[in-house]
Amino acid sequence: MYLNFDKLNHLFGGRDTVEKADVSQYEQAQNELFDKLEGMSNAFTESLDDQYESVKNSLPEEPGYEYVSYTGPTKEEIIADTTSAYYNAFKQEAERLEGEFNADKNALVLSKGGLSERAEESKDEARASSSEEKKKMQTSLAANGMGRSSVYELASQSFDDALAKTLGEIDSAYRAELASTDDKIAKLQSEYESAVKKADIQNALKLYTQIEKLDSQRRDEEQAVEKYNNDITKKTLDYKQDRRKALADELEAMEERINKDREYETAHSDYRGDKKENYTQRLNAAIDFYNSIEDSAAREKLIRNNSGKLQNYLGFYFQKLLDNFGIDLF
Repeated sequence: MYLNFDKLNHLFGGRDTVEKADVSQYEQAQNELFDKLEGMSNAFTESLDDQYESVKNSLPEEPGYEYVSYTGPTKEEIIADTTSAYYNAFKQEAERLEGEFNADKNALVLSKGGLSERAEESKDEARASSSEEKKKMQTSLAANGMGRSSVYELASQSFDDALAKTLGEIDSAYRAELASTDDKIAKLQSEYESAVKKADIQNALKLYTQIEKLDSQRRDEEQAVEKYNNDITKKTLDYKQDRRKALADELEAMEERINKDREYETAHSDYRGDKKENYTQRLNAAIDFYNSIEDSAAREKLIRNNSGKLQNYLGFYFQKLLDNFGIDLF
């Protein structure tokens, strides 16, 4: 039969030896053991949290979908910018038409001055020619002794009448050409005004068409942005709903596993899986530490005085620690 030395020691008054043992030199090292056990406990708890937070880690709270904004011009900006562009285009066309009109009109106005000069020149030529022919006639009649005859007077008068008629015809032709030139100027004026009016109407129609086209594009773009953002909102809601379900499923699975582990622990007074491995590491750390204390009385006193803390860290394996060193707390 194998007898545990520590138990025999208790049977023969060893308990007093334990209570009187000086443990002060080991307390600092034991506190370091507790820190180590605390770290192991926290690591195990964090590993459970990590398992639960696998969904949280893989599926962040926000999916990160980005909304977009319409950055194009407003309807007011389209109207203002397009109106300005088409007004400048019409202004250039009106200036071109005005330049052509003024050039043609000035040419006709200048031609009117030329008509007057040519008419005066024609009159002067008619007078000179009539005067010369009249003198020749008068000289001829005078040479024939008819200088004071009625023939002389009648012939002279005929030249004057012919000259007057010629001058009248020149004036009539001048006035006719003058009127024709004025008609041409009036026609130019009318054509110019019609061209400007036509250009104005065409510009207004083009302006209206372009504004409608650009504003239609604006509406299409705004609707596309709105539809895209609505889709993003729906995708975000679906994502969050799926995420909540995934979290709930994961939590349910973990609770089921925890309950099964508890049932196993209750039935077997032991752990399994990662928990068993972690608690075994804690037990080994405690055994290694207390094995390093050669004074068995001091070792037992340390364990007895900190049994609550050790039991908290070691769970079912606290009894294994006691059995390893042959300690009976009761």
